[in-house]
Amino acid sequence: MNNIKMALPAFLGGLAVIMGAYGAHGLKPAVQESHFIEMWKTAVQYHFIHVLALLFIGNQRKGFWIPFFLFFLGIVFFSGSLYTLVLSKSFYWAKFTPIGGGCFIFGWLWLGFEALFKRNISA
Repeated sequence: MNNIKMALPAFLGGLAVIMGAYGAHGLKPAVQESHFIEMWKTAVQYHFIHVLALLFIGNQRKGFWIPFFLFFLGIVFFSGSLYTLVLSKSFYWAKFTPIGGGCFIFGWLWLGFEALFKRNISA
């Protein structure tokens, strides 16, 4: 199972680079409105930050499946909804963004509580 905890963040990290490059080079001609470009940048930023968190969690000897899953869902719902919103220019997708934000928040809190009470983080 630890292979999944390393492979998934690796693939998501590659996707984050692709999305960042597309935002820097391909998105601007298609989307001229600056608020859409800022949304894209926010999506990529949170995507990358949580890929790093997934890699940290994946490097642990055991446990941490719930924060891992919450961070994964956060990337899907938060960054995914913003990517889709920008590409479609439909604010319908904005209703999924807070779900992803909530997953990020609960993932960080769960990680903190697990670290305090289970004490199985490798140094």
